[in-house]
This record gives sequence, C-alpha cells and structure tokens, in this order.
Amino acid sequence: MYTSTTLTQNEAIAAGGLLGGMLATYGIFMIALYVLMIVAWWKLFTKAGEKGWKSLIPIYNLYVYCRIIGLNFWIYVLAIPFGLGLLTALIPSIAGVLSIISAVYAIFLAIYEAILLGNAFKKGTGFKVGLVLLSAIFFLILAFDSSKYVGKKAIEAKKD
Repeated sequence: MYTSTTLTQNEAIAAGGLLGGMLATYGIFMIALYVLMIVAWWKLFTKAGEKGWKSLIPIYNLYVYCRIIGLNFWIYVLAIPFGLGLLTALIPSIAGVLSIISAVYAIFLAIYEAILLGNAFKKGTGFKVGLVLLSAIFFLILAFDSSKYVGKKAIEAKKD
C-alpha cells in the first residue's frame, strides 16, 4: 500500500532554504571560477605575446587561442553544427547518432588541444593529462607558473 507523506509548512520552508543556500553557494563558486578563468586566459594570452584584452571577446578569443597553440580554427567551426543541433532538427532520426559523434569529437578535440597547449609551453605528458582531466586547475597553473611560451618552435620541433 502506498502512503503519501506531506511536509508541514515549517519543513517545506526549511527544505526551500536548504536548496536556496545550496544553489547560492554553487552560483558563487561558479562566478569565482569564471573570474579566475578570465584572469588565467588574460595571463596566458599575455605570456604568448598577444594582448590580454583579446581573451575577452567571444569567438575572436577562440581564434587567437587556436593561433597560440597552433590549431586550425576551422576544426572548431566543424563542431558548430553538432553543438547547435542544426542537423538533428533537420533530420530527427539521426539525432542519437549525431549526439554520439559530437561527444566523441569533443573528447578527441579536448585531448588534441591539451597536447598542443602543452607543447606550446614545453610541458610534459603528465601536465597534458592534467589539462584534459582537470583543465581549470591546470590552466591556472599554466597561466601563473614560470613556463615560457615557445609556440610554433615546439610544434616545428615535434615534426622534425
């Protein structure tokens, strides 16, 4: 037999207050992380010889970031139809397949981007793994450590 339990008014107020407090804490944490990432991007752009303000402009900051790490910007442009779901809106029957393709593409892109970013600052394999798994922390470390940007020199050296 199913029995229903109802909350008293005081219990409902307490539950709402607890949920509100949790959401407020999460919001403050995310704002702080966002501000830290803005500072890290600014610092990273400056280390790479670019002006820091370029990190603040959406899409253009991604273009400059791709130049910094030696990645072709069009690789990101290819991800746009999958991310926006344009193709799934046109052909709903392939939505599941495109979702899987999009997830796999994003994972490979994150790994490749971490490798290129690590190479651009002469970082080892462990640091590159950290960039993939704990990207926010390792991005901050990279922005504020004493590493120097070698950029295309490191990319060219890997080819030889």
